[in-house]
Amino acid sequence: MERKSIWVILGLLAVVLIAVGVTFYIKNHDNPFIGSVIDPPTVASEIALTGPGGSTIRLSDFRGKLVLIFFGYTNCPDECPAMLAILRQVRADLGADAALIQVLLVTTDPLRDTPGKLADYLSAFDPTFIGLTGSTSDLAIVYRDYGVTVLDNGETHSTRVYVVDQNGKLGLTLPAGLNPVEIEHDLRIVLGNT
Repeated sequence: MERKSIWVILGLLAVVLIAVGVTFYIKNHDNPFIGSVIDPPTVASEIALTGPGGSTIRLSDFRGKLVLIFFGYTNCPDECPAMLAILRQVRADLGADAALIQVLLVTTDPLRDTPGKLADYLSAFDPTFIGLTGSTSDLAIVYRDYGVTVLDNGETHSTRVYVVDQNGKLGLTLPAGLNPVEIEHDLRIVLGNT
């Protein structure tokens, strides 16, 4: 009887392990994204900040494009230039589809990041990248709306890229650490040409 009980227990354990494996497989294959999905997508909060030449740039100005929003600052020694270099590579790898992408850098250091300084800094990565700044109170609203933490006069900040689709919906974020191939993979899915 004991031997029979052991076989029954082992059989039940095998069924449970198979069920867990199948659930894991289905769950991972339902979500083709590498980044973090926001489900259901939400309407992205409007951004209205100062851009190149002192003009007001709004997130809604870019309807019809994917907008990649990154929070950082021009004096950043590591994370910001690394992510901007990755985004430059992604745009290069997208070929003709690069025209469907707009990168916005929202400063976390408004005291030093003037519109001119942001434009000069970003042009070294990609001339289409746009830097945004504003008053500390205007920026605080954007940080709050996107759940971004900014500390130490802007030096400590969230490092995710927020992906706003062509219809103004926020449905995906890209964590730091993804490589250009992984980011391109996710953007092609959002663009609908996988």
